[in-house]
Amino acid sequence: MANAFTDTSSNSLGGTVGAAGLVQKAYDRLLEFALRSEPLLRSVADKRPARQAIPGSTVVLQRYVDLDAKTSTLTETTDPDAVALTTPTQVVITLNEYGNAVLVTRALELFSLADVDPAIANIIAYNLADSIDQVVSTTLSGGTNAIYSGSATSTATISAASTIDSADIRKAVAKLRANKAKARRGSYYWCGIHPEVSHDLRAESGNLGWNFAHINSDPAVNNVWAGEIGDYEGAFFVESSRLPNEKAGADQSALPTAPAVSGVSGAFTIVVANGAFGGRAEVGDKISGTNVGASAKITAISVGETNTTLTVSVANSGTVGTNTLTVTPVTRVFDTILCGQQALAEAVAEEPHIVIGNVTDKLMRFRPMGWYGVLGFARYREEALYRIESGSSIAAL
Repeated sequence: MANAFTDTSSNSLGGTVGAAGLVQKAYDRLLEFALRSEPLLRSVADKRPARQAIPGSTVVLQRYVDLDAKTSTLTETTDPDAVALTTPTQVVITLNEYGNAVLVTRALELFSLADVDPAIANIIAYNLADSIDQVVSTTLSGGTNAIYSGSATSTATISAASTIDSADIRKAVAKLRANKAKARRGSYYWCGIHPEVSHDLRAESGNLGWNFAHINSDPAVNNVWAGEIGDYEGAFFVESSRLPNEKAGADQSALPTAPAVSGVSGAFTIVVANGAFGGRAEVGDKISGTNVGASAKITAISVGETNTTLTVSVANSGTVGTNTLTVTPVTRVFDTILCGQQALAEAVAEEPHIVIGNVTDKLMRFRPMGWYGVLGFARYREEALYRIESGSSIAAL
């Protein structure tokens, strides 16, 4: 039964009837940040210019070329011929400006229920680290030395079944050692691995897999980097979600079919039970069926508690008649990076840093905050860098 304290019907003034109108919401004044991964990849850059001649938009690093081994014996009475030194090789680093900015208003500071300045500074600082790490990631993944997991022979032939295994790691380490690449820590090379690829490596069964080796490892070893998950097959592993993962160049095998639809054109939605696509449907996956154009694809995915809604674009298609659609995924290709010393070089003209901009508007209401830096990265020793391309068995919705 409603009374003066519980009656919440509206009155003529837009408020609520009775004393319940006095009850207000209480807000937590502390806004939470998203859980964030640590910046890890820039630490791989261990070669930097020294004794730079002049400032410039590019920095040229030079490398001596070793002499070929001389294994023939000397003759007592013959003076050996002199061998010409090979012209040093060059690596060019192009310096680029990087940065981002937001605008803080006077009104926001006055009306916000939380102290926004420290929060914005935190957001900008994280964006700085995240952005530079992704620049490094792209540079590392562009190397010429590649290994393809499973039966794949190229990026376009990687499928979700092309998962990484111990043999891939062994091969990459063997190649690095054959190239005389110097290890990064003791006799171990650095390995950056995406968590969804690490899962497959650590799930490998048998006495040649990750688990067997680590069951018998020394528990006293605790010399780890942030994000490091262990040593294995001559490398120490660091997990990072910033390792590149891109769509492969070719569509892979079809997933279970989507429900029947009829009488639709343009864009429409399909609601399916969670897990109906094996947990692998992604934005960009192809949709095929009768009277559906070749460009039809998933443009958005919304996962609810029990059902998943796929938004499908069938642009340039006629009206879809009564028809069962098939979802064909385009596999994500993950890069796992192994490297030794001097695999990556960086040059810095201005270290990335937080910038508080000048107030320039007439009423001094707008205050810019952001970050800025001038730097560049380049692969310095290709022989000290290998990339393993693989799929993942758990590429999720």
